[in-house]
Amino acid sequence: MPAADGKPAKDDALAAATAPVVMGPLDYKKDVKPLLESYCYKCHGNGKKKGNLALDDVVALQDQKTWRHVLENMRTGEMPPDEEKQPTLEEREKVMKWIDVAVFAVDPDHPDPGRVTIHRLNRAEYNNTIRDLIGVDFQPADDFPADDSGYGFDNIGDSLTLPPVLFERYLAAAEKVMSMAILNDHKPRPDKIYVDLMKIEGGPKKGTTSIARKIDENESTVKLDLPLAGQYDVKLVVESQKVGGEAPKMEWKLDGQSLRTTELSGRKDFKEQIKAVMRVDKPGEHTLMMHVVNPAKTGDAVKTTAANNKGADTTDGKRTFVVRQILLMTPPQPVKAPESQYRIFKPGAGQPNLEFAARAIIQNFGKHAFRRPLGSNEVERFMWIYKQAGLKGGNFEQSVQTALTAILVSPHFIFRGELQPQPDNPQIASQINEWALASRLSYFLWSTMPDDELFAEAEKGTLRKNLDAQIKRMLADPKASALVENFGGQWLQTRNLKLVQPDARAFPSWDQGLATAMQRETEMLFETIMHEDRTVLDFIAADYTFVNERLARHYGIRGIEGEAFVKVKLPEDRPGGILGQGTYLTITSNPTRTSPVKRGKYVLENLLGTPPPPPPPQVPDLDDKNRAELHGTLRQRMEQHRQDPTCASCHARMDPIGFGLEQFDGIGMARVQDEGVQIDPVGQLVTGEKFSGPAELRQILLTKKRSDFLRCISEKMLTYALGRGLEYYDRVTIQKISTSLEKNPNFSNLVTEVVNSVPFQMRRGEGDHRKFSEAQKTALLSPGPAH
Repeated sequence: MPAADGKPAKDDALAAATAPVVMGPLDYKKDVKPLLESYCYKCHGNGKKKGNLALDDVVALQDQKTWRHVLENMRTGEMPPDEEKQPTLEEREKVMKWIDVAVFAVDPDHPDPGRVTIHRLNRAEYNNTIRDLIGVDFQPADDFPADDSGYGFDNIGDSLTLPPVLFERYLAAAEKVMSMAILNDHKPRPDKIYVDLMKIEGGPKKGTTSIARKIDENESTVKLDLPLAGQYDVKLVVESQKVGGEAPKMEWKLDGQSLRTTELSGRKDFKEQIKAVMRVDKPGEHTLMMHVVNPAKTGDAVKTTAANNKGADTTDGKRTFVVRQILLMTPPQPVKAPESQYRIFKPGAGQPNLEFAARAIIQNFGKHAFRRPLGSNEVERFMWIYKQAGLKGGNFEQSVQTALTAILVSPHFIFRGELQPQPDNPQIASQINEWALASRLSYFLWSTMPDDELFAEAEKGTLRKNLDAQIKRMLADPKASALVENFGGQWLQTRNLKLVQPDARAFPSWDQGLATAMQRETEMLFETIMHEDRTVLDFIAADYTFVNERLARHYGIRGIEGEAFVKVKLPEDRPGGILGQGTYLTITSNPTRTSPVKRGKYVLENLLGTPPPPPPPQVPDLDDKNRAELHGTLRQRMEQHRQDPTCASCHARMDPIGFGLEQFDGIGMARVQDEGVQIDPVGQLVTGEKFSGPAELRQILLTKKRSDFLRCISEKMLTYALGRGLEYYDRVTIQKISTSLEKNPNFSNLVTEVVNSVPFQMRRGEGDHRKFSEAQKTALLSPGPAH
């Protein structure tokens, strides 16, 4: 109704401000405004504007950034302040839902793809890119500093900084990689052949090991497989000891012909090098023989025993020597260039001269390294480097190697992404080109550069048209294991297994073999869902798992033998999916006991996407509290802990979930008692659902919380795919993906929806949304048919 002065009333103005937005079942005047009046207007309404915020202001109501801060503060529990009256959990969630639905709706005619910081290649991406670009599986990034993480992943552009020490490592890595990939010195050189000492036959057995072989007056022989005819340099590293005042003399023979007789030093514990030259008429098998030519006499042995009565006698009264190493140097021979060199230099074949060949090599290598064609100015800069290297005396290979090394330290190789002309202007956006799309797609699914097929599609301009087929091909490729390791390993936190150290007294069965088996179990679940295109609900619902003998024994599953993993149906007392796996149950435990808090927090953060706020400052952990304050079982102590009003709101969310999984100890073994008391697995979620034990909890997650899980996995995968945290303007994208998953929750549909989303396909700047047809808008923005 209008006011007496003819102007619309404030409530009507507020309702009109949100009229274009579909608010669902919640009504602002009826459901939201009374809560704001009750809990917020004391500081942010009725003329008060603390923090420059008034929630009854029409302008503020239409400002998404303002409501984003309100939403964050309500989710973390920071607002209302602790000293003020607090809303119930139901009231808090009602306001948050209204903000999500009513405020964060995005205009489909002007979608905002978001601001993305260009990504420095993280360590996994760098190693994989070097492998696929050059063909050298060198793992150079293993020497780089650890990557920082953000939003749960280590591929977030804003977190991947470039400190000076890392740039120095990039330069060193580029030089080393290219020195391995290209042979620039054709001078013949010998190969080294180390003789396996365990293959020496004859001689005394006592004192013989895999790294030392004792030789006496009896002939000891070893078979040599020599690759070439010609002169071989031989080096022996030996130890000897005088017997009867005389050192042993050794004789070498090759195929029965004496090479040399040498008197050894006889200095105890001294390693001396003995060298000789042997000539071989033809390649193949030859026999090297060694023995002592001056064996000790009985009287010599008595003298030696008397001389060594103050120390250990290692001679047993016999003149012997110990061989520590036999090294053969073959005749010098031309060195074959590595396969990587043929691959890199192939575009230069058939060119009229070396300069044309160098240009072709640089253009092709640069296109793959930069994930796009080089501009003419870029080609000329690297050709200048090539020519300068030649002027300084480098041969063709050295000059090309220098230019390619420069490509590997270019920002266009080290960083990926597209420069956005107007990164802070959400009103202008355009589709990324097909080269950029190929790069985004390959680093999302493979953590590496595009392969030749993706490059070919991008060059022809057909990649976007054939995306579905390419996604299917890429998920079936072995390189998709990177999605398991890098997305799955961080989302499901299997990487954290290497950080946990269960107490040996509390959990004596824990060892590295068990930890490795647990991690592999989780990885194989992810691989199965991905490769068999199963429903993503199997992350919770799977009634199968993968075990070897060690893990099966840990779980109480019989009939499994050996190290190989096999697929088995789970027993009824162990929940399927992540909740029943040792990985989850171990990383969410303390060293000496389970942690219902950590287990509940994991489910809220990683499966439901509703993380609890951080604990208030100066609140001690349960284990840090005075033992006199809390009594009884772990559950009873935690329930007493929740009596504290500052702790209750958060623990009411987390603890019940953890209680439902107390039938498994700190390393995932089933149990019925804790501290001599029967486990009580009963719990109730803050939303009212009651359960008893892991099976009923899992059923709630699959029914009542199904939408939350689908939304959560959509958020996690979109964050990883984009390499940035999600913002309020991404709400429509998440809604589209999760809506599609409700119809078809298969893994490939999740990936396809992410790849077809606005933020994945588009970027800010250089465009006008009006150039997109209505069909394109529908494909990008509305929940279309499931893939």
